[in-house]
Amino acid sequence: MSPQSAGRRRASLAALLCPVLLLSLAACSSASTSASTSTSASTSGSGASATTQTITDAAGRKVTIPVPSQIHRIVMVGAPPDIDGFVIAMGDANLIVNGVPTVFSAAHFGWKILEPRLTSLPNVESNIEAPVNPEELLALKPDIVLTMDPTMAGVIQKLGVPTVVITEENSGTMQERDAATLVGKILGKQQEAAAYVSYFDGMLNLVSQRIAAVPAAQRPTALYLATRPFRRNGPAMEWYLRFLGATDVAGTAPPLSAFTTEQILKWNPDFIIAHDPTDVPVITQNSVLKNLTATKDGHVVPIPQDLNEWGDFDVAAPLALLWTAKYLYPEQFTDINMVSEAKTFYSRFYGQQLTKADLNEILYGIGGSTVNFGA
Repeated sequence: MSPQSAGRRRASLAALLCPVLLLSLAACSSASTSASTSTSASTSGSGASATTQTITDAAGRKVTIPVPSQIHRIVMVGAPPDIDGFVIAMGDANLIVNGVPTVFSAAHFGWKILEPRLTSLPNVESNIEAPVNPEELLALKPDIVLTMDPTMAGVIQKLGVPTVVITEENSGTMQERDAATLVGKILGKQQEAAAYVSYFDGMLNLVSQRIAAVPAAQRPTALYLATRPFRRNGPAMEWYLRFLGATDVAGTAPPLSAFTTEQILKWNPDFIIAHDPTDVPVITQNSVLKNLTATKDGHVVPIPQDLNEWGDFDVAAPLALLWTAKYLYPEQFTDINMVSEAKTFYSRFYGQQLTKADLNEILYGIGGSTVNFGA
C-alpha cells in the first residue's frame, strides 16, 4: 500500500456513496432495468430450469444471482487484487471483464506474470477502493459483481446488477477458505473450491505439526511493517502470527495503524516482515530502527507478492502461512523449498507453469520490478 492509495481497504462511506454514483442512479435507470431483467428467474414449459439462485453472501445479505451457466461476465470492485485470485483459482479468469487500476498493477509484478490480461482491461475505479463509475461498470454488462465491501455492494445492487460480498477482510483463519467455497458455489466450481480448501487444510496441518514441540520461551516476536509512513497493513498476517504462536508486537492495532520509530524500537521484535522489498532499506537504514534486534540479526525480510502482498488478504494464504512459518522457525522447515512449493501452487490453482525467474520475482522481488507505489 502507498501514500497514493490511502483509500485502499478502508474507503470511507462518504467516498463510496459519492455524488457521481448517486446522481447517476436515475440516469442509469433504463440500463438498470435491462440488467435486472437478466437476473430474473425464468422458466418456459415443463421441465425448464430456473436461471437464478438465491444465496447468502459473506455479509449475510440474501442475493439473487444468475446460476453458473448464466454467468459469462464478472466485474470485481473494491479490492480486485485481493479477490481476483479466487475466481482465477476456480479456473474462470476469462470471465473477469474489468482490469486492475493501473496505479496498482503497474507496481505489482505478479499481474504481469500470472494474469497480464487484467492489466489492460477497462477499469471501473480510478484506484483500489475508489468510488465506482456506474456508467463504466454498466458498459461492461456484468452478469454479476463481486466485492469485499457490503456498502459498495448495496450501492451497486441499486444499479440492477447482482452484487455479492465474497468476504469481509478480517483476521480470521477461515476467511480465505470461506471465500473460495462461496466463489465455487457462485461459479458452479465446487470441486475446484474443495481442492483449494483441502490444500489449505493440509498446509494448516503440516505447519501446526512442525511447530508443536517448540517451547513457548522459543516462540519469536514479530512485526508486519510497511513504510512511508511506518504502519501495519492488512489483517491476514495477524492470523498467521497467531496460528504460529508468535507474538505480534503490534497487538490488536487495526490495519493502517501508523507507528513511530520510537514505538517500534520499544517493541524491539525478533523478526520484521516487510510489506515489500522496497521497504527493507527504509527500515534497515533508519537511524532509529537500525538499532532493532531484528535489524542487527538480519531478520528484516520482505514477504512475497503475487496479485497482492502475501501478508494481506490473498488466495495464496496457504503459501503465505508456510513462508511465514519457515521464516520464523527455520530449523523446523529446513526441508521446505519455497520455490518448489510456489511452483506447485501456481500450477495447480492458476494453471501457470512458472519459470525460475518468475518465481524469484514473486518470492524475492528479484528482477528490478518496482513493487511499491511511488517508489
